[in-house]
Amino acid sequence: MDKLRLYVLIQNLANGLTQPFMGFLAVASGVPNIGLGLISSANGFFAGVTQLPLRKLSEPVKLLRLSTVTLATLWLLMAFISYSNPILYVITYLFIAAIGGVSSYAWALLLERASRGSRGRVLAEYGFFGSIGGLLATLIAGLVIRGDYSLARYVFLTAALLIMSNFMVLTRLNNVKYDGVDSGNLRQSVKGIERFLGATFLFAVVWSFAWPIFPVAQYYVFNMTTEQVAILSIVGGTSTLILQRPVGSLVDKHRRLMMFLGRFLLVTFPLMYVFSTSVYQLFIMNIVAGFTNSVSNTAYMAYLFDNSRDKKSAITIYNAVYGTGTLVGSLIGSAALTVTELVVGIEEAVKYLLVIDAAARAGAAVAYLKLPEFKPASKGTLTVSARIN
Repeated sequence: MDKLRLYVLIQNLANGLTQPFMGFLAVASGVPNIGLGLISSANGFFAGVTQLPLRKLSEPVKLLRLSTVTLATLWLLMAFISYSNPILYVITYLFIAAIGGVSSYAWALLLERASRGSRGRVLAEYGFFGSIGGLLATLIAGLVIRGDYSLARYVFLTAALLIMSNFMVLTRLNNVKYDGVDSGNLRQSVKGIERFLGATFLFAVVWSFAWPIFPVAQYYVFNMTTEQVAILSIVGGTSTLILQRPVGSLVDKHRRLMMFLGRFLLVTFPLMYVFSTSVYQLFIMNIVAGFTNSVSNTAYMAYLFDNSRDKKSAITIYNAVYGTGTLVGSLIGSAALTVTELVVGIEEAVKYLLVIDAAARAGAAVAYLKLPEFKPASKGTLTVSARIN
């Protein structure tokens, strides 16, 4: 198997063990709403801002190696020390998200090179391998933990060991030097993608508003177990696996329309928590995640790659803009939940706020229809110092 495919497969095995449960376990562990808001936005904001100082760096494989070792260490810390303390849980996860941002940046540089000529198809292919990696791991983790949340320590430990094994994969990957265009000026770096960044920030705010509310709904309204959280994630992941490649082809043909639909159909998720009367209805409605995930894995990064000149800077700025939006939205959502539940109770607060968020998502999605059509940008180059064996 190609080493890059093996890397993304193992990485998503580790992610599948942990990411679907972090918000739910935070609620079960007594993390307050403000902490839940930080956890919900961590993979956006903290991962995004970490990337800004990296825009001058040009050796993605070295970055992947360093960040992989650090991530493994942090998951060990989560397993043995942080999980028993709500404050340490939040702090450790924020560091995990930040270091994950370093990995994401390095990975994006490698994918920019690999996807030239057919962005949607190639990005979808790597998304496909990532989905395979996460599905089984999520199911196993959900079955292991169930109602005994102390068993999450063993899940975190397993994730750490998997990530460390990925370091061994990376040692067999020869260094790659990215010599793309570097404007050296942030304002110049966003030229041509200003409206795209504006749409991204706006949607990130309204999208993330619901993120701290979802695990509260799962725990307090639907009384879900980690097994059911896992099944919910697996339904979306399986649907993604099926649709990833065909959606990738559609992205290459109808970029702007697919970006709109990928955002607009995200109204499904807050509404399904409002109108569903059982977890089984949640499972069925989560099939829509296959389409929205597939578009998210391909269309937005493909648009960014093809419409930016300084791709390294564009990646970091995009992630910082997106991350800032998710932090703002998640903190507003957690604050709104804290205030509203005092007035109407937790179940009604969840419903009211999710209806508002669904309407806001629909309105914000329209911004993607107003983006300029694709205009090929000047391409940077990746120089491979030696053959990848």
